[in-house]
Amino acid sequence: MRKSFNGGLNLHENDVLHLRGINNYKAIETIQPKRVYIPVQQHIGDASEVVVEIGATVTLGQTIATSGDGLGAHIHASVSGTIVAVKPIDQGQGDKSLCVVIENDFQETVCKEKPYSMDRFTQEMIVDRVEAAGVVGLGGATFPSHVKLSPRENIHTCIFNGAECEPLLMADAALMATQGEKLSKGCQLVLKAVAAKEGIIVIEDDKQEAISVMRKWCDCIPNLTVLEVPSIYPQGSTELLFKAVTGLEEPTGGSTRDLGYLVINVSTTAAIYDAVMEGTPLSHRICSVVGDVQNQKNVRFPMGTTVSDMIEFCGGFDGPPSKVIIGGFMMGRTIDTLDASLTKAANGLIIINETHDEDSTPSPCIDCARCVNVCPIGLLPHQLEKNYLKQNWKRMKKLYADRCINCGCCTYICPARRHLAKHIIAGQKIIEERQA
Repeated sequence: MRKSFNGGLNLHENDVLHLRGINNYKAIETIQPKRVYIPVQQHIGDASEVVVEIGATVTLGQTIATSGDGLGAHIHASVSGTIVAVKPIDQGQGDKSLCVVIENDFQETVCKEKPYSMDRFTQEMIVDRVEAAGVVGLGGATFPSHVKLSPRENIHTCIFNGAECEPLLMADAALMATQGEKLSKGCQLVLKAVAAKEGIIVIEDDKQEAISVMRKWCDCIPNLTVLEVPSIYPQGSTELLFKAVTGLEEPTGGSTRDLGYLVINVSTTAAIYDAVMEGTPLSHRICSVVGDVQNQKNVRFPMGTTVSDMIEFCGGFDGPPSKVIIGGFMMGRTIDTLDASLTKAANGLIIINETHDEDSTPSPCIDCARCVNVCPIGLLPHQLEKNYLKQNWKRMKKLYADRCINCGCCTYICPARRHLAKHIIAGQKIIEERQA
């Protein structure tokens, strides 16, 4: 067991959040909606360009939007059927995203390449197939994986991030407990792609079944091991996980790659296996639907499934809904329409009803320093917020506002209910704009 980091929160007990968790997280169900609304912007970088026309028939896995020469990722049909519209659709935060709308024919006609042997792939071939499949980081960052697998630095160790630290979410745990063989082979492909000598699969200690399964599959792979880390939020942050595993600090303004380490999510790694070995693009993923719904489930969904279809698939709301969050409880985004699409970033869908939604009206700071004690980066959140409200951007910069990872620990612990993380991140953006 490795020592973790200072600060953080234990949010893995359900009664902490007053919300229920999934009882049988390994029972992954698959939804088949009548229509999918697939955004062409599901990744960091430029939006992809639509290459299909209204009225065209598409197969499952067919490319429907391609990335240009800049940073981006291809987008694929997640169902077979007919293109019925290409239009901007509200994604729940006042923003509209261009979407390709496909009427599902429920035939699941598949477009994919033939499977290949792992031995025949070179580093370049692995990267090319990952790019063709539109694989991006599935831990939430959505950084295009073909770029990540082409580092300029020399990588000696890959850290496979299975520390699913957001409370209630069990998508990665379900993957590790049910698809251990695929994940272990995906790890080998990543190691080969970056020419790394060692791989470490890191899992929080409250996921013992996933740990047991992955250790079984890693026993026969000499350069791949499993490491338990304490289940403390935000353990899954790249910076903090790296520190917990290696004892090293991620360089300021740099990356773990500068020290020879590549950190990559386990679901991303499984998607890399599908892309390389099966020729299957990233068109589906697992999402934990939790909180105040009738039946909490891990659901494998086609990209572009609407929030309303997902909630209906889980039996509907349990009580009048107050908040709907895509992503995690701490770092997810609240949406104001159920017509929003679930995308490659959607590892969770959390429903909070009116009973469980607490009043968050802020009161004056009482200088209790709780936010300082829980900050995993070692910042002074209350001071950062005070300077944000004073518009003292120079002082915010001196207090290292740029190091904030927006984990929300400070906001969660604050007895005055102040919106600390929100204000720090807003200040962070203003500082960046002023520097530019």
